[in-house]
Amino acid sequence: MRKIVRMRTSFKLGAAIGILIIISAVAGWYFGPESIAYNEGFEQDFGGWIGDADVPPDPNNPGSNVEWNVSRTTSLAKSGQHSVELYIDGRQDDGTVWIEKMLSTKRNAQVQVNFSFDLHSESESFNVIAAVVGFAGTSNPEVEADLKVVGKANDVSGWKRYTYIATLETDSSGEVWVALGISVRWETEIIYNVDDVKVTID
Repeated sequence: MRKIVRMRTSFKLGAAIGILIIISAVAGWYFGPESIAYNEGFEQDFGGWIGDADVPPDPNNPGSNVEWNVSRTTSLAKSGQHSVELYIDGRQDDGTVWIEKMLSTKRNAQVQVNFSFDLHSESESFNVIAAVVGFAGTSNPEVEADLKVVGKANDVSGWKRYTYIATLETDSSGEVWVALGISVRWETEIIYNVDDVKVTID
């Protein structure tokens, strides 16, 4: 009789633990992770980052926009062996190019997004040749106006760290998009490199 009671007790305990595990898994899936700490140095690949741009038509090539490119390179790096190179033909004094990534976090909640990255400029200049821009939001950035200026690209010759902070209200998807890039401010072709991206969402 005691053996049967013990078996029933063990079964009830096991069932209760199983139910708690299921509830925790469902809650984790619905509400998303409590916080995110994400680092990217582009050592293996793009790490899920996607290149995008909002650029003007090219008057020298009717029917086409000015050239822009996002590429992974070994020619320059803040740490490791790789960085991402951002290029845009800015001779029309217009255009923005960036990289973007979607991260999943808490659903229907207020979150703070804090991300930083290193940007390399070949030279220091008092002229604003390009602006450094960033974005954090619940939808994919599509146009230049979506991104906010976080600093000048030619403050130093070499690497400089930039930071972007935003407080958001997530929807039922829990999706947060982050982006960083450069925006033309001078009529010239421009190339900058970015590396060591860090994103935290709390």
